[in-house]
Amino acid sequence: MRTHTCGDLDSGHVDQQVRLCGWVKNIRVLSETLVFVHLRDAYGSMQLLAEQSRMPRFAEHKRVLERLNPDTLIDVCGTIVRRPESMTNDAEKTGQIELLLDRIHVLNHAEPLPFNPYIRSKLPNEEVRLAHRYLDLRRPELQHNIRLRSKTTSAIRRFMDDNGFVDIETPMLFKSTPEGAREFLVPTRVDPGMCYALPQSPQQFKQMLMAAGFDRYYQIARCFRDEDLRADRQPEFTQIDLEMSFVTKEDIQSVVEGLIQRIWKAAKQVDIQVPFPRMSFAEATCKYGSDKPDTRFGLMIAQLPDLAPDEHTVAEVLVLPGGAELFATRELVPFNDLIGNSQKNNESKLTTIHKINSNGITGLGKSTLLSRWLAASGNALDQQQRQAKVSSLLSSIPAKAGDLLFVSERSVYVTPANTTLGRVRSLAAKALQEKGALTIPSDMYSFLWVEDFPLFTRESDDAHGKLSATHHPFTAPVESDLPLLRTDPAKVRGQHYDIVLNGVELGGGSIRVHDPNVQSYIFKDILELSPRVQDSFSHLVAALGHGCPPHGGIALGLDRLVAILTGSASLRDVIAFPKSANGRDLFMHAPAEATKEQLAEYGICVAAPECGSIRLPDSAHQEK
Repeated sequence: MRTHTCGDLDSGHVDQQVRLCGWVKNIRVLSETLVFVHLRDAYGSMQLLAEQSRMPRFAEHKRVLERLNPDTLIDVCGTIVRRPESMTNDAEKTGQIELLLDRIHVLNHAEPLPFNPYIRSKLPNEEVRLAHRYLDLRRPELQHNIRLRSKTTSAIRRFMDDNGFVDIETPMLFKSTPEGAREFLVPTRVDPGMCYALPQSPQQFKQMLMAAGFDRYYQIARCFRDEDLRADRQPEFTQIDLEMSFVTKEDIQSVVEGLIQRIWKAAKQVDIQVPFPRMSFAEATCKYGSDKPDTRFGLMIAQLPDLAPDEHTVAEVLVLPGGAELFATRELVPFNDLIGNSQKNNESKLTTIHKINSNGITGLGKSTLLSRWLAASGNALDQQQRQAKVSSLLSSIPAKAGDLLFVSERSVYVTPANTTLGRVRSLAAKALQEKGALTIPSDMYSFLWVEDFPLFTRESDDAHGKLSATHHPFTAPVESDLPLLRTDPAKVRGQHYDIVLNGVELGGGSIRVHDPNVQSYIFKDILELSPRVQDSFSHLVAALGHGCPPHGGIALGLDRLVAILTGSASLRDVIAFPKSANGRDLFMHAPAEATKEQLAEYGICVAAPECGSIRLPDSAHQEK
């Protein structure tokens, strides 16, 4: 239909006849003899010129133009001409030229739009935009995001193909398994009361592919989790999934680093330096208070072993240089709120804020870790000795007058993804940037591997609390820690590794257990899974015992990765048709109520909401 797109044209096309199709952005009727139209398509924009002296049937075409609403689709023909020098626009590729119209044909007249997607300052709230997603997707930034996502997936597929990986699809209809988050269930009418589950990941399938001899697998996989939503979560999401046989974690990390290099080069024309730094989980949580630390800035957390009241407690401090002078008391309210919420989540027992001035540390009269530490020395200390002890502590941190201290105590038995001081560190960095006291370049990419996670985590703040898998129960122990499985499993490190960028976890993976005896021991004796749950993994254990090679893999979140590449604050800005914050599709009106006939066909009887239960027909409870 068209000979060119708006993005194809430049001064080299002057005097050429072209045919364009696109949306009307705006119309300017300058006089009875002169009309300008701004035309756009997916690739650029072009100024159209309708001039009485040079356009056949001008009066007829002028009447058509004057009736056009914004975003009406038109098909135009004409000749490319140079703009007068006084009317050029160097900011646009087509700013030196315009299309002198010969004819115009309306392809589809647009009714008045619910909102104008091109005026950023007048955009409605996200719910309105999601309800008219096809309009929202016309925004230039969303067009850019979705196209860059396509470019990213193309680069991924080329890289994987170049490195001998086989693209294999795994089933979308799986079964419910106990090792992860809540799942979406899919009832089947063939067996009333029986349900499939949508996969949280292809984890077990890709391990079966290793047992089958496909030693380099990948897919760009759709995954589903029925869990509480946040800005960085969607109920359905996409991950770059890969698995390899006869490898070490270093082999897998090397492949992923090469993939990241290829993606950044294709999407942003940026060269990423490899290998990425490595950091243990213990170092990450002790120094940065997070298992996904942002290493673009300092503000390190320091340990204070002398302040710990017992061997069950970790004492630590975060110093904000000059913070006592930078932040007024009212500006510390967000910090206090964050600390309170973090303590409720057992990320610390007690965290307090102290200012350092010429007289020493404030807040020592309260029941804080610092005041208890001083009190433990007894009442024999006079004021001078007390001040000397405080000064010695400040020198060891180090901290000085004008600084702000966050002092915290937390349990050694809690394995935190974030500590209270880790959260304070992130909030402090943001606050310091707003005050101009900290600069983090927007084009800085600080990649990092976090390793040596504990294989198991205590489910309670108790030295004898039940153990659960830190990541999933298929992760292999560090080989040198294997003897500890039977003697002290809480000290066993897992061969797990997370890839982190600027404080965001891009993905995680591990070397898997390939010995069926070790896997069965973990299920039965360490995790203490019930016989029914163990039986649900019997196919996996059987496959491991039939010549399954050593293997490992990783999954990277594609949505999150593209959000970082595009600088998007929300995953919804890099997904064509995302769900809203409460998990609904406001455009397609999903989920939708099932009819009585549909429910009956699947053998489902839904109770009233206040009953809080679902009744199944008697046939659903019969043994199959």
